[in-house]
Amino acid sequence: MHQSQERHYNILKLNKWFAISSLLFTFVWLLVFANDFNRQWKPYQKTFRKLEIEKIRLDLSAAEKELASNEKYDLVSSELQDAENELSSNEDKLNSFQITIDTLKAEQYRMNQLYQFSKALYDAQKYTVEQAMFGHGEKQVEAAKLNRLKEETLTFKMDLESIESYLETEEESVKKIQSNVKKAKDRVGRVKRSKVLLERRLKKTDPEAMSFANKIGNVVRDLPILDFINPYYEVKQVVVKDLKDDLIFLDVPKVDRCVTCHLGIDKPGFEDAQQPYTTHPDLEKYIAPNSAHPMKEFGCTTCHMGRGRGTDFISSVHYPDSEEQKKEWEEKYHWHKLHHWSEPMLPMSLVEASCYKCHSGTMPVKGAPKLSLGLAIVEKGGCFGCHQIDRWEETPKSGPGLKKIASKTTKDFAYKWIYAPREFRHDTWMPHFFKQINSNNEESIKRTNQEIHAIVTFLFNQSESYKMDRVSTGNIENGRMLVNSLGCKGCHRMEEDSESEWETSFNSMRRQQGPNLIHLGSKTSQRWVYNWIRNPQGYHPESKMPNLRLNKQEAADISAFLVSNRNEEFDSQIIPDLNEGELNKIVKSFLEQTRRKKEVDSVLDTMDINHKLNFAGEKLVSHYGCFGCHDISGFENAKPIGTPLSIEGSKLITKLDFGYLHDEIDHTKWDWFRLKLDNPRIYDMIPQGEQNYEMKVKRPLEKMRMPHFGLNEDELDAIVTVIMGWVDDELPADKLPPRTTRNMVVEEGERLLQTYNCKGCHNIDGDGGAILSTVAEWLEEVGGTESAEDANLVQSFGPPILNSEGKKVQPTWLYNFFKNPIMIRPNLQVRMPSFNMISNNDWNKMIKYFQYKDDQMLAYENPHKVNRNSTKYKAGKVIQELGACNNCHFYGSKKPKQAALTWAPNLALTKERLRPGWVVDWLRDPQAIMPGTKMPAPYLPVDEPTEDVRSNWGKDVAKLHPDSEILLNALRDYLWGLEGRKDVSSIVKKHLKVEGYGFIVEDEEDEDW
Repeated sequence: MHQSQERHYNILKLNKWFAISSLLFTFVWLLVFANDFNRQWKPYQKTFRKLEIEKIRLDLSAAEKELASNEKYDLVSSELQDAENELSSNEDKLNSFQITIDTLKAEQYRMNQLYQFSKALYDAQKYTVEQAMFGHGEKQVEAAKLNRLKEETLTFKMDLESIESYLETEEESVKKIQSNVKKAKDRVGRVKRSKVLLERRLKKTDPEAMSFANKIGNVVRDLPILDFINPYYEVKQVVVKDLKDDLIFLDVPKVDRCVTCHLGIDKPGFEDAQQPYTTHPDLEKYIAPNSAHPMKEFGCTTCHMGRGRGTDFISSVHYPDSEEQKKEWEEKYHWHKLHHWSEPMLPMSLVEASCYKCHSGTMPVKGAPKLSLGLAIVEKGGCFGCHQIDRWEETPKSGPGLKKIASKTTKDFAYKWIYAPREFRHDTWMPHFFKQINSNNEESIKRTNQEIHAIVTFLFNQSESYKMDRVSTGNIENGRMLVNSLGCKGCHRMEEDSESEWETSFNSMRRQQGPNLIHLGSKTSQRWVYNWIRNPQGYHPESKMPNLRLNKQEAADISAFLVSNRNEEFDSQIIPDLNEGELNKIVKSFLEQTRRKKEVDSVLDTMDINHKLNFAGEKLVSHYGCFGCHDISGFENAKPIGTPLSIEGSKLITKLDFGYLHDEIDHTKWDWFRLKLDNPRIYDMIPQGEQNYEMKVKRPLEKMRMPHFGLNEDELDAIVTVIMGWVDDELPADKLPPRTTRNMVVEEGERLLQTYNCKGCHNIDGDGGAILSTVAEWLEEVGGTESAEDANLVQSFGPPILNSEGKKVQPTWLYNFFKNPIMIRPNLQVRMPSFNMISNNDWNKMIKYFQYKDDQMLAYENPHKVNRNSTKYKAGKVIQELGACNNCHFYGSKKPKQAALTWAPNLALTKERLRPGWVVDWLRDPQAIMPGTKMPAPYLPVDEPTEDVRSNWGKDVAKLHPDSEILLNALRDYLWGLEGRKDVSSIVKKHLKVEGYGFIVEDEEDEDW
């Protein structure tokens, strides 16, 4: 009888559930495959394939049209046709040769087999003979057999070589007949190579151009499940093994799959395609194989950030560049933030931040104008004074020294200036510490008034004495002309309108090296300005202001002009009275930090009003970090008061306190930084509705204290770009610019050029020359609009272009010129200043920079010598006469023949100033070295001379003709032999005045003439 088992389930029902679950599993399995097959990136690849096919067909059509109009192609095609016709005419002969060749190849094979078998038997017999020599067999019999096999093998070899010789002869005959066709085909192939390559690409890309078998393969390889073999549509990636991604405390190789969708990123020709198909901007500079950072070695997220392993729009952590783009993405891609990825993709407006990772020592960073502007603002604004930032550790303080402030200005001005600097000078770099969002209530304003009294009193009580020379009355109009012409505006602006259109750029920042010179009459006295411009380092040894070597009258005129302008509205402001009760609160707030309340009251009772002001002033200077930008006695070794920023861009967003403003701004690092810069103390506030805030509960000394710099939109974007570049990414040495001697010398030189603002006046490799706009303004005033619009004329009156300075001048001369500048171009009004504050070591670095930049790395060169009795030297003298060099150039103290407008450097300086190789290059083609120069190419004979012409040239030139290089060397040698007065500045000084479009001599009776 059947014994039923006790169970808690019914086996029949279980079978049904198993069948249902199997069907469900199969359905889910099919859904998984379908979902995997229909990936988000596939439509992009299909669309790009169509774009690529269209482009290839267009390029192919263009190539065909080009070939159709190519005369060379017609010629080689005709040659190919002739060769093929010739080949056809020899077809019977070729067939005969081919039959013979086939017969010979068969015989060659047969004979080769006989030879190989015979040789094998011969080799085996040699071993048998060796065995017989040791008693294993008949020695004579085996030796005779060996000799027979040797002769047989040799016979077969001779027959084989004979057959091969015949075969080579026949094949050579065939090649000779076919050679013309092959050569013609090679020539045709070279001409139509681009077309052939395009046709190959088309056959690989376009199914319509494929063979039937390839069409079937093209379909099959992208079918579901089978697409794992070798699909056309696939996830594409770049693996950068020596760069790592930190994934949960594990460093893994960087894998970027961005190219899965951005298929045209490294392909030229898709520059106008829409995203994600467009070509990367400036391909050859950024990601091309021959660029400094090829994509295969750097990937994409190294610069752009984001999640490289993502393969869809959200998982790759794209981030919009604006609110408009954000709305577009939300509608088009259902975009939302991926909250759990700490490094979202940088918006395009900030992508230059990544350049800083590798180019932190460069200034400016070429190809990154926004980053360069940000770096200039950081340096000019003195951010490193309050924040520790790598790279600026040894940089001089950005603000003026305050150790002698009492001789420079008054307490009234200092009070109003500290309270609201931009009310005096709209574009000042002195920030607002007061009148901010967390200190604008009535109680805070009362405290502010007394804080400034304390700071001013402390600074003036600490002030050292400053002995000043007396100044005579100056000519204001002449002072204005001197300021406009001497070069002051290479570092200073004088614009009064804060609403004027002023494009903030790295180059425009060069004209803000020094302060805007408006309203100086409200700030200081003519006497102080006079002494300052005569000797800036006498007042402040660390000042970067150079010395223009002004005489007393020039300094008096300039100082009179500068102080003639006042800010009447600023002057009329009333200063609040001193309030001892409020001052007591300030003193108490500092005393309470280190003392008990009873001690605070007793200490306060012992202080008089001046003691309180000094005590509070010193503490406030420390509290607000004034010493970060200014030299102040007693604070020489004080530490920065701000947060270190060297790796601020890598800080986790959770470390940034958004306060109560989470709904006010996007939750990103760059938005936090931007708001912090735009409104530094906003995070002290609690929003109470639209544009309405209430202060958090904080004591005065607990409030945020970062000042407000009044930055415009461009400047804010630039600084945020820099901050986002301050990251702690560790890049291997081979990814960084090579640390060669040359690179390090050039890098150090560029930093010195930036520090001392050399490019405010000089243009080097297309960068700099900020002063030229003011030169044009001066020319317009003295010579009219036409002169100002002549770019070549403007450049001729501007400081020289220094493109080839390393090749041009001798290092010793350049060093002496830096230490003691002399006149080079007599008509030049802009004056090379004396940079007395630059050390000899820095001068040497700068000279080395010019040399290494031009690949002039020899420490010593033999001096160039000339023979004044040689034919070459005499020919040079004739050539300079033909070229009329003395029309424009000084010859020692001998004045040029033409008007002062055309005057050029003194040729007596040539021997000690210039390098001989550069002189020849300059004479050959001046425009190639300095575009726009007035220097013409020298007159040199180029045709076979007639007897009359030969007599005009003289026999010495005729002997050297027609080698123009020898004639250039001859002219160089003549210049090398010139002697005479080197410095003509005393000759031309005060002898030139502007009249119309040029200059005239004011006093030709001067004995120096």
